[in-house]
Amino acid sequence: MIEKRTRSKEFLDESGIRKFGLFAAQLAQWDSRIVEIVAMKDLTEQQDEKLDLICRFNPEPMSDAAGFFWIVNLLTRIEFEALDKQLGICQPLDMGFKIGEQVFLPNGKIQSAIVDHIVLWPNHEE
Repeated sequence: MIEKRTRSKEFLDESGIRKFGLFAAQLAQWDSRIVEIVAMKDLTEQQDEKLDLICRFNPEPMSDAAGFFWIVNLLTRIEFEALDKQLGICQPLDMGFKIGEQVFLPNGKIQSAIVDHIVLWPNHEE
């Protein structure tokens, strides 16, 4: 079962949750350090329905620079393999990561918590 923790309106329908769950599973297969991926709506995007996927790694990156490097590697592979197109994902997305209690967002901001999110990985149904 995919865990949903949202206080605002749902930002992913069941089809989107299924597609992004498969997407997250593939990312975790590509990088075995990934222990969790959550989706949250990018609050800076007013007109877009852009999602931020936040990865938690074990072991955690030693620094934010290392974390961004790991994310760039994943984004490059996503583009090379056209993973989003293979799964029929049309929704724009970006990726960030956690170190300790800090969440490093793709827009360069740092948050202390993840709110309104859906846990995509690990998928406990499998």
